[in-house]
Amino acid sequence: MAVVHAENPRVRDRLAELGLSVEAIEDALRRAEAERSFCTPLDPVSLPGNIFWGRTIRFLRETYIPKGWTSASPSNVPLLVAPSGEFAITASSGSAETGYAALTPSTRYPKGNAVMKRVEANRQLLLFGERDAEPEQQDVGDGIPTWFLLYHHARTDQGTRLHAELSFPNAPGNRGKISSWHERIILPWIDFEGFTPFVEDIDDDQGGIDIPIERLS
Repeated sequence: MAVVHAENPRVRDRLAELGLSVEAIEDALRRAEAERSFCTPLDPVSLPGNIFWGRTIRFLRETYIPKGWTSASPSNVPLLVAPSGEFAITASSGSAETGYAALTPSTRYPKGNAVMKRVEANRQLLLFGERDAEPEQQDVGDGIPTWFLLYHHARTDQGTRLHAELSFPNAPGNRGKISSWHERIILPWIDFEGFTPFVEDIDDDQGGIDIPIERLS
C-alpha cells in the first residue's frame, strides 16, 4: 500500500525533506507548458509531448543545479541528482489517474530496460535497506533510487488541466509500464485557460474510469 501525501502541509513538508518545493516544480511545469504551446496541429503528433517532457527536465535542472544538485544521464536516462547523491529525479508522462490520491497511476507508455533497472534499484533498497557496493565503472547517478515526476494533461471546458505527482516506484508493472508505488506526493493541479489539448493528450482508451474532480485539502 503506497504512502500518499495529498494534504497541502504534508506535501510541502515532504518535498522540503527532499530539498524541493511546490513552487519550483510548478514553475518548471508552467515553463514547459509555455514551450509546448508553440506547437500546432501541423507539427508531428509526438512533438508536443516530447517538448513538454524535455523542457520539464531542463527547467528542473536549471532551477536546482545552482542549489547543489547535479545533472546526469546514465544509460541515456535524464536525471536530476540530489546534492547528497543518494537519490535522483526523472520525469515521465502518466496515465489519467495521475495526480489523484484515490487512484493508482501508471506511466503512460512502456519503459525501456534502463528505466526498469532504476525501478529495480528502488525495489532492492526497500527490501534490503542498502545498495550493493557500486562498481567503479558506473556512470554518475547510476544505481541510486529514483523518483518520477509524473504528469498528465486533461481537457477542461476552459482549456487544459495539468495533473502531477512526485512518486517513488517500487516494482515494474505490466506490459512495461510502471504502476506500483511506494510513496506518492500529490501536487496541486494547474489550469491553463484557452488552450486545447493536442491529440496525443486525449486518452481514448480510458473509458469507464470515474475520476473525481474535487481537490483534497
